[in-house]
Amino acid sequence: MEEKLLQKIISFFKCFGVKTPVIKKNTFIVWEPCSKSHAEVVPGYVKYLLDLGYHVSVLVNVERYWEGLFDRYAKNDNISLNFMSKRNIRKFFKTNDLSSVKGVLVTTVGKLCKDTDLESAYTHFAKGVDRKKLFFVEHDAKIAIDENRWCDKVITLRKLNYRNAESVVVNPHYFGKVEVRGKNSDVVNFVTVGAINPKRKNSTMIIDAVKSLHDKGIENFRVTVIGKGKLKDLPDDLRKYFDIKGRLDFRDMYSELEKADFMLTAYDDENPLHQRYNTVGTSGNFQLVYGFLLPCVIIKSFAELNGFNSENSIIYEGVSSYASAMEEAINISSSDYTKLQNNLQTYVKSLYDSSLKNLQEAING
Repeated sequence: MEEKLLQKIISFFKCFGVKTPVIKKNTFIVWEPCSKSHAEVVPGYVKYLLDLGYHVSVLVNVERYWEGLFDRYAKNDNISLNFMSKRNIRKFFKTNDLSSVKGVLVTTVGKLCKDTDLESAYTHFAKGVDRKKLFFVEHDAKIAIDENRWCDKVITLRKLNYRNAESVVVNPHYFGKVEVRGKNSDVVNFVTVGAINPKRKNSTMIIDAVKSLHDKGIENFRVTVIGKGKLKDLPDDLRKYFDIKGRLDFRDMYSELEKADFMLTAYDDENPLHQRYNTVGTSGNFQLVYGFLLPCVIIKSFAELNGFNSENSIIYEGVSSYASAMEEAINISSSDYTKLQNNLQTYVKSLYDSSLKNLQEAING
């Protein structure tokens, strides 16, 4: 705790008086205006711009830096991590004509406007700014599509699956150098990441599946839970299977993901709250699956759109077969597990290549 407090103090003083981001000859700015969420997409978008030959100047809540957002990145002179206050960032964009930069990628446009009202988003920039230099990422397109205000030049993390709406698909899933391991030989480690609430996942599904496995005498597994919230009403006899970490910083989350075998999603295709993950938005879990080559347990109806199938994931048909899917994951051989990882890597490579191409074409106009 003392170390984190010291980092906060250092970050505060680094922000003091810093009015403008580092801008070099060929600079593209990546700005995450959300102070609490979505920072996990920033390293991936930075990587694409680096690969396109830009110097990338990053603007995020400075707390994300000391939480280790870029810890897995190698030192690179073409990346500038700026320590600027939220107020100074907004003042910079409101007063600077951006003539000295190649472009600005806003990774959560929803924090600049309501429901992808782009005209409102542009008001956060100087009058007369070249709008062709501004690129916006939207995480939930539903309302804009429903109200016929959707712009197909907006970037989404995944192909939309709603009313034939189009977008520029650029999926950020690079976090830096990660260690990809084989399957744990003794205790299989499932991990679930994200807030524990019905809107995000069906935690009851997980508990019921664990009970089913326990009743069958299967004990060589654990479930690592990362995220806000608690698993309420967890029976005493099942507690030994759960390692509840709570919210972790990026540094610790990366380490936990490297020790895991499978990512547990818990979607119910009959739950309307989960439908956004298969229509107008996506889940940060998928970016972690891609970036850490961590096979996931996922419902069949949500799998294909996100690049998952029986060759790279563990698929369940519905809530009733969730425990069976976990059992399949526990029992899979090391060699078959490696095949899942290899097949997942093939998909991730194609996803990266297509995303890079899409971003380059968007920038080139």
